[in-house]
Amino acid sequence: MKYDLCTIGSALVDYTFSINKEYEVNLANKNIPKGSMTLIEREEQELLMKELVEMNLVPDKACGGSCTNSTVAASLFGANCHMSCIVSDDDHGKFYIEDLLSNKVSHTNPPVSSALASGRCLVLVSEDAERTMCTNLGVNIEFSTHDLDEEIIKISDYLFLEGYQVASPKGVDVCRKALNIALECNTKVSISLSDPNIVNAFRKEIKSLLEIKCDLIFCNEDEALAYTETKDISDALEVLNKISTNCLITRGALGCVGIEENHLFSVPGHKVDAIDSNGAGDMFAGAVLYSISQGQSLEEGAKFGCYAASKIVSHVGPRLSKEDYRQIKDNYS
Repeated sequence: MKYDLCTIGSALVDYTFSINKEYEVNLANKNIPKGSMTLIEREEQELLMKELVEMNLVPDKACGGSCTNSTVAASLFGANCHMSCIVSDDDHGKFYIEDLLSNKVSHTNPPVSSALASGRCLVLVSEDAERTMCTNLGVNIEFSTHDLDEEIIKISDYLFLEGYQVASPKGVDVCRKALNIALECNTKVSISLSDPNIVNAFRKEIKSLLEIKCDLIFCNEDEALAYTETKDISDALEVLNKISTNCLITRGALGCVGIEENHLFSVPGHKVDAIDSNGAGDMFAGAVLYSISQGQSLEEGAKFGCYAASKIVSHVGPRLSKEDYRQIKDNYS
């Protein structure tokens, strides 16, 4: 079987809570920056969840992880997808694998016995729709080059890597090996910068991966400015274009800007009442990867990506129903 897209990312189960401004102050006091992803210990995460439950807040539970959300979106839009990741043999791990398979995403890594639990992400959605993530990677830090299926990369048109992988040494090794395989077999590569905190903390590691092979960079405005160490989006795009001939920078409600083989373009956003920005970038990437896997230009893919992302922000959580993905595709067409 040949795949349109193979991906490597962290397997996480999301617990999403809606929070008020008072709780935002509480997060700031805990040195958890609003709008970013912070890696925390399991115990810290448990304490935060306990606080929220004691406030009579009820979480929405769903399988997540940036790469997972993008892969599921691409799959439900019609791409043939495979995802490589790791989960423990626990309830969260089983929940996650069942979710992948139910969304027609192939997966060949069985759950493992480990002292570490499956990964989990606490997603806090503010009243202005901004999302703050507190992530415990759990067993994801044990994902190694031995868990990588080289043949999957060789028979895929595109390899997609999330920048979050650089948060662990083993993750960097996995990405490096995957990129070298892609380089040898001419599989195209797309890399997401994932989060400004990740960019600032692991710039050297990200740079080392981009230097191996990258045909398409995904990032938002904050990530682009952080990585290029510039203050203007045009300057950032110019720097990124020297790294990859194809780049997309999302700008929230403003849409996105991009370069496709020296062709500069801008795609306007769609006006909607946003209630949760969690998963918007993931949906955008998944829609774009689906589009280009079907032979569309990057600009056309970005248009579909902006349209699809506008639908996810009107909904709480990083995913929609299977029927919603079908309607997005049909209504856009």
